[in-house]
Amino acid sequence: IMTGDPGEADDERATELGTISAIYPELMIDDCSPFSATIGIPVEPFKPLAVRFPPLTHSGLPANLPTPPDSDGSSKTVSNGSAMIKAPLQAAETLHKVHELSHLPPVALHIRLPPGYPAEKPAELSISAEVPWLSQDVIKRLEKHGHRIWEDMGRSQVLFAYIDYLREAAEDGFGLGASSAEPLHISSELEIMLLDFDTKAERAEFEKATFECGVCLEPKKGTVCHQISHCGHVFCVECLQDFYNICIAEGDVSNVKCVAPRCGQDTSHRRKRDKTLGPSELLQIPLQQAMVQRYIKLKRKNALESDRNTVYCPRQWCQGPARSKKTEALDRGVDGVSDEEGQGGPTLEVVRSPDESIPPAERLAICTECTFAFCQVCKASWHGEFYICDPKRKAQLTDEEIASEEYLKLHTSPCPQCNAR
Repeated sequence: IMTGDPGEADDERATELGTISAIYPELMIDDCSPFSATIGIPVEPFKPLAVRFPPLTHSGLPANLPTPPDSDGSSKTVSNGSAMIKAPLQAAETLHKVHELSHLPPVALHIRLPPGYPAEKPAELSISAEVPWLSQDVIKRLEKHGHRIWEDMGRSQVLFAYIDYLREAAEDGFGLGASSAEPLHISSELEIMLLDFDTKAERAEFEKATFECGVCLEPKKGTVCHQISHCGHVFCVECLQDFYNICIAEGDVSNVKCVAPRCGQDTSHRRKRDKTLGPSELLQIPLQQAMVQRYIKLKRKNALESDRNTVYCPRQWCQGPARSKKTEALDRGVDGVSDEEGQGGPTLEVVRSPDESIPPAERLAICTECTFAFCQVCKASWHGEFYICDPKRKAQLTDEEIASEEYLKLHTSPCPQCNAR
C-alpha cells in the first residue's frame, strides 16, 4: 500500500531493481537514471528456427534494360534477354533455400520505472535489437504483454515476471514459424550477419564442452578438438594432425577422412559420396599449408590417372597428364560423387574407341606440368581447330615404329584404367 511518501516509493523501485540485479547479473542500471536499466535476452530456440532470406526484389528485371550509348551517342534498350531469364532463376534458388538457426542475436529490454510505479503507473518497457531481425509487429506484441502482466498481477511489481516471460518466449522463438510450416522470412541484407552469428555461437558452445577423442580415448575440451563437418564425429586436433600428416606424406589420400571405424560404411545408396575431407577443413584443423597443397596435388593426380580421357604430354622430358574439354568436369567436380558397382547415375568418363575421330574443337590438350598446348590427334603443338590433321597412317610409319607397335601388342597388355600399353 502506497502511503504517498516519495522516499518510500523510490525505495520500492530501487529494491526491485536491486533484487532483479541479484537474480540476473547481466542487468545494467543506468548511472544517470537510477530507475532505468537494460538487460539482454538471449535467443536460443529449443527447436532450430527455419529462416529464409528472400531477395530484395521478386519481380525480376524491368522489361526494358538501358545499354551504354554507342559511339554516335545514341542508346538502345534490350528486352527479354538472357540476363532477364537468369535473374529470376537465381532469385528463385535463393528464395527456396532455408537455413535452420539455433542462435539468433539477442534482444535488449529497456526498463524505466516512473514515479508512481507500481501502484499508479506501469513500468515503461521497450524492446530493441541491434541486428533488426525481429519485426516491429512482434516487438509491439511483446511490449503490450508487459502491460497485460501488470494488470493481471494487480498492478504490482512485474519485472521478474516479464523478464521470465521474455526468456521463455525467446526459447520458443517468439512463436515465429510455430503455427505453420512456412519459414520465417528475413531480409537478405541480414543473411551474412545472422549466419555468422549462429556459426560463432555454436563454436563457442563447442569450445565450452568436453569430448572423448575416439583415437586416444582421452577427455578433451572443445578448444583442442575438431568436429568433422559431414558426419559430426569429434576428435582431438593432435590425433587428427598426426594421422592426416602421415597419410598425406605417404600418398594415401583416400584415408584422409573421418577416422571413426564405421563412418561412411552405409551401402543403402547405389551412389556414394567421397568421404575425404576438403582442403578448407584440413586448414581449419589446422594442418600446415604445405601439407594441404600436397594433398590437393595428390588428389588431382589420382583423379587424372583414373580418368580414361586423360592424355599425356608428347614431350619426352615431361610426359605429364594433360586435360581437354571433355575432362574439365573432373576439375569442376561433382563433389566427390562416384558411381558404385557401375549402376545408377551418370559417369564422368566419355571413352572413345581408338578408331573414333575426335571433333576438331575437342582436340586441344594442355599439359598440367609444363603447360604445353598440343593436339590430341597428331601430338603436335596446337595448331587451331580449323587445321586438318590426322594420326599417322600405317603407310607413314617407319620400320622402327611398326616393329615397336607389333612388339607392344605381342608382349604387353593394356592398362585396365587408361587402356595405355
